[in-house]
Amino acid sequence: MYTRSEIRHACYRAKNNAVTEKNRVILDLVEPLMMHNHRWDNFAVVWDVMVTKDDQIKIVYPETNYDYIHSTLLKAALYNEMGRSFTDLDDRAYSLVMQVEQIMLDGIMTWENYNTVWGVEVDSATNSLRTRMYNVKSTQIEVTQEMIEASKKDADGSAFSEPQTTVLEMTPMSEGQKKAFEEFLAKRNKG
Repeated sequence: MYTRSEIRHACYRAKNNAVTEKNRVILDLVEPLMMHNHRWDNFAVVWDVMVTKDDQIKIVYPETNYDYIHSTLLKAALYNEMGRSFTDLDDRAYSLVMQVEQIMLDGIMTWENYNTVWGVEVDSATNSLRTRMYNVKSTQIEVTQEMIEASKKDADGSAFSEPQTTVLEMTPMSEGQKKAFEEFLAKRNKG
């Protein structure tokens, strides 16, 4: 069977009028499930797809209820801690957990640190979920005067030599220079 991301990819291709033969095979499974108000142009805004535990494709409303999302993900974290399978969740919750697992940052976001290190938010413009880190510590260090002085050395260890600057003396234009400049501007403005 197909994963939710493969099905959604095909649906987005249909939404953007860019269907391939491979997408058509998947879309042939989705189209019979579509209701009268489900159109390709409102996919992921008005309707979305999910894959149940037994690999059935279902049409659902995009998950935007933050309270439900948060409580379901807390439950998933508890299931993970207890060693229970996510397949013990109902189809709606299972689909949500699988969706979030696809957008978790590998090695950083785990079910053990959900709601302490990271969480989810609902993007109301696109009706989609995003993960976000909480209180990420900056890796930037404070630059000290000693660091600045140490950086003033060339690669060979010798003291850094300041670049030489040239000072130009400014003098007013002569009458001939003024005339040449005005002719130049006149030609430039014509062309």
